[in-house]
Amino acid sequence: MLRAVLDSFRGKALYFFGSSLIFFAGCFLGWLVFWQNPTFVLDNLDKLLGNLVEIGKKLEGAGKLAAAGYIFYNNAKALLVMIFGGVVFGIIPLFNLLFNGIVVGVVLAMNLYHGQSLSFFLAGILPHGMLELPAIWAGAAFGLKTGVELFNPKGMSRLDRLKDNLREDILALGLLIPVLLVAALVEALVTPAVMNWFW
Repeated sequence: MLRAVLDSFRGKALYFFGSSLIFFAGCFLGWLVFWQNPTFVLDNLDKLLGNLVEIGKKLEGAGKLAAAGYIFYNNAKALLVMIFGGVVFGIIPLFNLLFNGIVVGVVLAMNLYHGQSLSFFLAGILPHGMLELPAIWAGAAFGLKTGVELFNPKGMSRLDRLKDNLREDILALGLLIPVLLVAALVEALVTPAVMNWFW
């Protein structure tokens, strides 16, 4: 079973690279959007980062394990959307990657605007992000591959190609879900302590 899970990742390197590029393009776009008009972005933060703000509010005052559970739930949901959203010709993972990148770019710019250091921002994202981001990019890679191969099924019917991709998608969850669980625990238990060193 483990071999089948690992084999499901074969042939995805190009899509993984593409996923990370789309994400970083979103980061750059978010950075530019913020610095074009910081006051407008800050005044409309709830609209622009609504889900992130809502998650932040729910985590305030929550116990560490409860926070980890909530983070895991949201990340797992995002992963499933990335992977299985590929059936809509890859559009959903593409736009989700871009939007998530924009959010990170805006948050980075906002931190610097308020006088916080780049080190503080990295301390808040890297401990768990080293696990979480590759898992999300990998999920998006599966979704993008599904979308591309529905456009061009390469000698198979679209239905057969879709079945093959969905089988690989389900197998991949056997690795990606545990990675997100560990990332959520790190985000709730380790990241806040690391951030305190740079506060």
